[in-house]
Amino acid sequence: MENIFEKLKNFIPEIKENVSLKSYCTFRIGGSARFLLETGNYEMVIKAISFCNENNIPFYIIGGGSNLLISDKGFDGLVIIYRKKFNEIKISKECFNKIDDDKYEVNIESAMFLSDAVAQVSSLGFTGFEWAAGIPGTVAGAINGNAGAFDGAISDCIIDVKALQVFDKKIEIKIIEKNNCNFSYRSSLFKENNEYIIISAAFAFKKNNTENIKNKIQENIKRRAGKHPKGFSAGSIFKNYEGIIDNKLFKKYPELEKFQERGVVPIGYLVEKCNLKGTRIGDAKISDEHGNFIINLGQAKSDNILKLIVLVKKEVKSRFGIDIREEIKYLG
Repeated sequence: MENIFEKLKNFIPEIKENVSLKSYCTFRIGGSARFLLETGNYEMVIKAISFCNENNIPFYIIGGGSNLLISDKGFDGLVIIYRKKFNEIKISKECFNKIDDDKYEVNIESAMFLSDAVAQVSSLGFTGFEWAAGIPGTVAGAINGNAGAFDGAISDCIIDVKALQVFDKKIEIKIIEKNNCNFSYRSSLFKENNEYIIISAAFAFKKNNTENIKNKIQENIKRRAGKHPKGFSAGSIFKNYEGIIDNKLFKKYPELEKFQERGVVPIGYLVEKCNLKGTRIGDAKISDEHGNFIINLGQAKSDNILKLIVLVKKEVKSRFGIDIREEIKYLG
């Protein structure tokens, strides 16, 4: 009798079995996927998901693998690596359509790396993506978590999102207008609802002098390099805190009042005041440079990371009386 892997491989020859997931995430942590498919073709994604639905196989989609912690136990199902190689997709001037006096619309595939999209859009003299210079991951991942930096976010320039909706074993293609994407700080409809798989998005950009754009990108890359520690990490572990802080703490921590006025309290600041920077469990370490980063020093286990996350949440709650939430997602 044909086993499930043989059946799956006959259906999609590109499928592999028992593949380590470490190299598919920026943390470089994780066990093996029972099955794995690498593709940048959304029609192949539909085909794979249809097979999984018909055969009751769980599936999970990974883009660039940032903002993700994979269990050392791996994933007992199909992992789809949905991304295209750098420069595999070309954005040309002909891809842009004028929509009013100073705005141009362009559709960008979600499997494209964000850094690649930034480079191509900016080199053509279109502004609006400079904030994203140096951010890892794919366009899909950036939309999923409403990625942002330096007072910009991907939702600022989105018109609509094209996505697969997988519901009750049915797959439909939907065009979701920006107002219905539920974009908020580091979140969206797509992050909070696993029914949706982003295929592409329509963006609006303005024209600008390429030299001005280039200078802004270089400035942002320098700022990012100065703030973000080097090493294997998933990026920011927690969302910055947007709630209310007890004003009794302002006397001891005067910076909190300023943060409160701005509406956002940086998690890195809270971790530092809890004296947790540099804390290490196994080969996982809270960065000495930035308290919202956990670094895999080389051989960290997913459990090491989880224990540091629990520790940070506990200490911040104890000292500041607030609950903080993860920005990263979990697999396994």
